[in-house]
Amino acid sequence: MVSRHEIRHNIARPVATLGEAIAAEGSVSQRIEKSWLVFMSLENFEHDRCVDVFSRPDGSCGFEESRRDAEDRGAWTAVQFHSGAVYPSRKAALAAAVQSVAWLPEAIRQHPAAQKLLKQNAT
Repeated sequence: MVSRHEIRHNIARPVATLGEAIAAEGSVSQRIEKSWLVFMSLENFEHDRCVDVFSRPDGSCGFEESRRDAEDRGAWTAVQFHSGAVYPSRKAALAAAVQSVAWLPEAIRQHPAAQKLLKQNAT
């Protein structure tokens, strides 16, 4: 079984299906379908906010921002409705997340794989 830690920190390749992530974590955003593959998770420095960037079986991509609070026993809860937006690539989804989530640019400055994805040329 893949742990949430492995999913969040081993992002050079797809590491797990969302179904495996759900089994490992116990709960995830209710707005991310089980068939979608989370390929990148970025947390803020307080570890209470997260952006999951994912791909869908049809090849489109998207993202969702989540939070976790002590009163929710640490469960991740979606805070926006970003997951319904459709982007043509991983890079486009991450770029949209950067524009939509205020704390994300600072987190990306500490995340080499995210920086690399944003710098990739369109293919």
